[in-house]
Amino acid sequence: MNLTKEELSFISSVVGNTKDNINESSQLSLKTTLPDTLKGLLSHAKLTMLAEVGHYQLWFPLEFKLNDDGQFNPVLSAPEVIDTEGVDRSWRYSELNLQSERFYVLSLSSSGVLLKPRDQRYTLANAQHISFKLPNNKKVTLFIDLVRKTNLGYAAKIISIEHGKEALREYLFDKHKRVNAPLYENTNTVTEHF
Repeated sequence: MNLTKEELSFISSVVGNTKDNINESSQLSLKTTLPDTLKGLLSHAKLTMLAEVGHYQLWFPLEFKLNDDGQFNPVLSAPEVIDTEGVDRSWRYSELNLQSERFYVLSLSSSGVLLKPRDQRYTLANAQHISFKLPNNKKVTLFIDLVRKTNLGYAAKIISIEHGKEALREYLFDKHKRVNAPLYENTNTVTEHF
């Protein structure tokens, strides 16, 4: 890893480079590679980065991947979007045109779904799997359980995302950015926490 003159200057200004600031027995050095003991630790680390946009929290999964040069690169995945206004819960998108074999998907978050039967023969009375394709043709399979029946259909909680978890998070995050475009344009409203 090569540092620019600006990066080296910044590091130097932060730690100071005068003899008065550093006693004779301590030396400051900058290493651009990790010791082998830390490589093993970081290669299995599951971290999360929090960014706040307006009254939403974006929880980004963060992993470190080892590249061909032996360097660790941080890799962010699509975030879980949490609506903190009122009760903290996964952000829900309702302007859908999705359907499974037996249901229309009326509303969707990464923790719940609202389904309308495509035919009166179809009901949701117990835990079951449903599958549907996102507009980008990526398949999502959910294991859901009925919470309540409403006049619109069946409200169900997602017990697990059996297939397409990353695709679902990407889809919901993309929809969130489109619906809340002004929040993403104003960088003053974004706060990051590591």
